[in-house]
Amino acid sequence: MKTLDWQHWFARWEAMQNCYVPHRLYRFDLMLKLADLPREGEMNILDLGCGPGALSFCALRHYPRARIVAVDFDPVMLAIGQGVAETDRIQFVRVDLRQPDWWETYEEKFDLIVSSTALHWLSEEHMKHLYARVYRALKPGGQFFNSDHMASNDPDVQAHYRKLLHVNQQSAFHVVGADDWEHFWRELEQAAGKDLDRSEEELWEGTDNGLRRQFHVETLRASGFEQVAFHWQDMGEAVIGARKPQG
Repeated sequence: MKTLDWQHWFARWEAMQNCYVPHRLYRFDLMLKLADLPREGEMNILDLGCGPGALSFCALRHYPRARIVAVDFDPVMLAIGQGVAETDRIQFVRVDLRQPDWWETYEEKFDLIVSSTALHWLSEEHMKHLYARVYRALKPGGQFFNSDHMASNDPDVQAHYRKLLHVNQQSAFHVVGADDWEHFWRELEQAAGKDLDRSEEELWEGTDNGLRRQFHVETLRASGFEQVAFHWQDMGEAVIGARKPQG
């Protein structure tokens, strides 16, 4: 791949995602404030499906002495993140969230695990396994927050949500003038001078609606979490949090 201006592509990615995902940056901030960790604490944080690292960078601004492991399967996303990172406190790692082996390295490692607009890529079965692994990767008393598409339990209500979200997204793109998904990747491939093998079709198994809200509540509780709660909701978007008991 050619040497690219990663700051430029990171900025274009952020503009696009902020159009697609309502109140995205507010939700980052909310999850990190809800964690309420000591600002100068030397905690460990895991960012699941990190993309180019926007949530990880935000976490480091909240907790400047944290060590963050940012994981994703997309090598292009990781390259952008590594290209813009100006710190060794964020470690970008390529993993498949569906595979169990890499988790073993991180048993009871993290004080906080977060994710944003990533886990809806997974099937219901893989989400059950992932939530159980998140539980094991947290220290006793550790917290987990997930900001993502989360569907209404009623399919008719969810269909209405999707229509309204589409209208809002198109309005945001019109105002901002950001790339849509296809245009972003087409332009990046042109700049790179090659096709980018991102294995996107191999990974996608979920739904743009996300899994039902009740699924998340029931699965987190079944995994052993306590204090399972929705902290923010807007139509089919939500932030859910949970805590691993102290033991």
